[in-house]
Amino acid sequence: MRFRYALAPLVLALTSFAATAEHHNHHNHAQQTEHQSLDAHVHGLATLNVALDDQQLELQLESPAMNIVGFEYQPNSVADHHAVSEAERQLKDAQALFTLTSAAHCSLTSMTLEHDLTAEHEHKDANEHPDDSAHPHLVQHAIEHQAQATNRHAEHTHATDEHEHEHAHSDIQAHYIFNCSAADQLKSIDVAGFFKAFPATETIQVQLVTPTTQHGTELSASNTQLNW
Repeated sequence: MRFRYALAPLVLALTSFAATAEHHNHHNHAQQTEHQSLDAHVHGLATLNVALDDQQLELQLESPAMNIVGFEYQPNSVADHHAVSEAERQLKDAQALFTLTSAAHCSLTSMTLEHDLTAEHEHKDANEHPDDSAHPHLVQHAIEHQAQATNRHAEHTHATDEHEHEHAHSDIQAHYIFNCSAADQLKSIDVAGFFKAFPATETIQVQLVTPTTQHGTELSASNTQLNW
């Protein structure tokens, strides 16, 4: 599952900028290794894309669910569901997670959250049961075929359920849009609140694009402020 939404042109520039920033980093080889690890879904690692365009500030956060809720399987207990609900509540509290330069007078105008931890995986019946009186032999054949398919699916599920449980990956994506009436005064974003809320997150890889600067950096619990 990937996070999809309409981005401003500056946000679209993040992809090409990430490659440029990596090329000029004197730890190029190490950073390439980290970037490849992120693509491979690394627990403890998250990404944050930041784009400022006129008075609009956009933050795009993506993290393995393990960092946020402590698991990546479908919730199967009251405690699991509570963990997901609590994580959603915290992620929606943008002011607690991100501290913006107060002089910029930024206010949250939009927030969207995506994950598949509580998605309803509906199994639609492929047999829509046509008119039984028209072709009874076809209907019976379809029912028998479906029963066989169901049995095979049950056997496969039984054999692989434990494997999928151990190896399933799930990501959480959050997209925030702020309006900053004095955007020229916006010079920093502090994510100490995020690290406090989700301590399993060890590192956030950041890509920043503004009308006057663009660069990449890494934040951690001991280095929580993005400055420009």
